[in-house]
Amino acid sequence: MNQPQGNPGENSPETQQAYRDLRQMPVFDGIPNESLWRAVVLGGVTRQVFDRDVFVADPQDVATPQIGPRIMMVASGQVAVAVFDPNKIAERKQAQIEFEQMTEKERNDLSALQPPPLSRVARKNLATFMRGDLFNSASLAQGTQGDVAFFAVEPTVVISMSHEMSAELAVQFPFFEDRLRLAIEVGRERLHNILGVKQEILDFFIRHGISVSGEMVRVRQLDTCIDCKQCEQACEERYGARRLTLGGYQLGMLDFVFSCRTCTDQRCITPCDYDSIRFDPEIREVVINESTCVGCTLCAQSCPFESIEMVDVSDSSNPTYREDFKLRLDEDGSLNFGPGKGRVARARRIANKCDHCYSYSTQACVSACPTGSLIEVSAYELFQERSPAAQAAAGMVQDMDSNFDHREILPIEPFTEGIGVRDAGMAKTKRNRLAPVLMWGISLTAFFLAMAEIMLRMYRPTSSLQYVLLRAEGLEPVIAEMKVGFRAGTDLAVNCGYVGTGLMLLAILYVPLRRMKSFRKIASNTMWFDFHLMSGTMGPAFIVLHTGFKLDNWVSAAFWSMIIVFISGVIGRYLYTQVPDLLNGRELEELDHQRAMRSLRAQFPHAVAESDAILNPHRELAEHIAANAGMLRSFVWVILEDLRRPGRWMHRKRVFSGGGISKEACSELARRTGRMMLINRRKVLASRAQLLLHSWKKVHVPFSVIMAAISAVHIYLAFAKSL
Repeated sequence: MNQPQGNPGENSPETQQAYRDLRQMPVFDGIPNESLWRAVVLGGVTRQVFDRDVFVADPQDVATPQIGPRIMMVASGQVAVAVFDPNKIAERKQAQIEFEQMTEKERNDLSALQPPPLSRVARKNLATFMRGDLFNSASLAQGTQGDVAFFAVEPTVVISMSHEMSAELAVQFPFFEDRLRLAIEVGRERLHNILGVKQEILDFFIRHGISVSGEMVRVRQLDTCIDCKQCEQACEERYGARRLTLGGYQLGMLDFVFSCRTCTDQRCITPCDYDSIRFDPEIREVVINESTCVGCTLCAQSCPFESIEMVDVSDSSNPTYREDFKLRLDEDGSLNFGPGKGRVARARRIANKCDHCYSYSTQACVSACPTGSLIEVSAYELFQERSPAAQAAAGMVQDMDSNFDHREILPIEPFTEGIGVRDAGMAKTKRNRLAPVLMWGISLTAFFLAMAEIMLRMYRPTSSLQYVLLRAEGLEPVIAEMKVGFRAGTDLAVNCGYVGTGLMLLAILYVPLRRMKSFRKIASNTMWFDFHLMSGTMGPAFIVLHTGFKLDNWVSAAFWSMIIVFISGVIGRYLYTQVPDLLNGRELEELDHQRAMRSLRAQFPHAVAESDAILNPHRELAEHIAANAGMLRSFVWVILEDLRRPGRWMHRKRVFSGGGISKEACSELARRTGRMMLINRRKVLASRAQLLLHSWKKVHVPFSVIMAAISAVHIYLAFAKSL
């Protein structure tokens, strides 16, 4: 890259760096070096470096004649635009000016506890701009309820160009004018399609620091989590103090758990004076050196997401003291102090944060999750806040296309319907997905073989295996056929009883076994849970065969206890999938449906009127049930209404298809009407959801004990009778 020569005063390091950055921007490809150098020297194009949480452009700047509106391009970092309360902008802008005027000593004397990020101070975050993106500060306008301002989400370099210079370059180079126009159109098109529920998703994306998270973000899928807390327990067992906490920032069906996200700007590192926290570029992780940490708390204070905890290691009466954490540090010598050691004095506390188990082959929390609910995924693939076309546009301006599918931007389905990841995503874990399939396959095969043999014995005895075996023993066909039969007490029934009882006992033992480390070494919690589901389902099935379909004595109490256990387990699983759905995912989805219905109403008023005629009575009935019915009646009503969904779907299709609308619009209207009816039903359980969720175990566990006790007595009496 050739740099034009100028006057000596023009060749300052700042000017040279501004020119180099400018030359790297695709929008300036094809413009001669001399023209760009002149633009920089004349001040028409400048390079500005912003620290995190600093205003890049605000209404006051734009209104200032010396500054005025400018076209800005992000060279590195990230800029967001948001709506603020006017007094918040004034307050933070004044603090920003005062900081810039401070001496280095005055800055060092400031508290390490920083004000909250601007993304959280904002009333609403509207958009984010990354490397290669262009935005126009002239778009800033003062509103009636607040001010719009651009700010740096992380340390950012911005190329700023005056409108006069852009006009001059556009006259000289027409292709440059086309590029600017296309870049502005792509950005405007993207922003215009961020409306309604998508705006809420984007605000969440920026507000909670996910836009500056590392390569992956850890989330809990609420529709599969059973709230067992085994992830937290496994983390605490490994490190002595847990490094993640469930119940973080929730958006729809996803819980962004409280855990380190390895921010791209790693703001926790800068305050540490002991080099005890650093970013390892090889593993791309922020790690703490526990042997040199002095417990100054500066890193914890600097983290805006409370991902670093200070664990007490000296005072057992302190609420933050963790005995197992201290024992672990004692064992590896991390608490040593004195001459030649990592610290001079005894440490009172040590910083503790998630490092994604970088020194282990698996991540404790993800591996411990029995349902595969806890995963790690790419934040940008999850939120997809810009289409592939817009991403490509940032790097290839000359090939931009402003006509991209707006549905690609911020899809809402991951948050309203779940993402359905079952393989831990990007997390490190070892899971044998073949083993559960084999377990279910073997048990189902055995059951259906036994069932087939029973049916043959009852209805076609000469085709049964028992008949073949009797004939092999030398019995005459007539005698052999007379001996074929099935009833309680026969060998097949007894063997089915052994298998069924064994499976049910294994299902009961799941709870104590899952807490034993030795069993977790044999198989993962996921496999044990799959085995629990299989044994809890197939055990009752084999017991039904064992009884010979006769339940007329005292032993049947064990069977009915078993059935209650099975049904309560099914209900519990149903609740764990439905309750998070009705508590978390519905508001976003309902907002999206209402917005879509307004659009459809303008195009197909008659068809939407038919939808209203279906929705309104159902909504009124749901409100009546919610207000007057008890918990059991409400629960039964919701289940029965769910069972009617297929028939209602067909009815809606017939009604809407006669309204003279397209097939695609008919399907969309039928789907959205059905989903809004479902949301109304879920609201019936919303006030009782948590009570239902925690009540089913009061049935499931006691009846498991009753079933085990009666089964043990039955087995004992059966053996005693046979002796």
